[in-house]
Amino acid sequence: DKKEGQAALEGLGKTAADKGTPAEPFLVAAFDKVLEATGDKSKNVVEAAIAAAKAILDMASPFAVDSLMPAFLTGLGVKAK
Repeated sequence: DKKEGQAALEGLGKTAADKGTPAEPFLVAAFDKVLEATGDKSKNVVEAAIAAAKAILDMASPFAVDSLMPAFLTGLGVKAK
């Protein structure tokens, strides 16, 4: 459901902003799904996904880059939305 997806993305963004470093392993693990949601048809879901992605990147440590790279590289693929 689009509203549940939007609410989940908003929750991830809020968790990233509020909890920060203790939540980092979980947020980094979910980052590929967040980026995937930026290709959704619903404008509200896309906006929530972008906000969540920015919040995750703002709090992520430089050491998380290795874990985030596969999500970025997938987004560069030819078949990515």
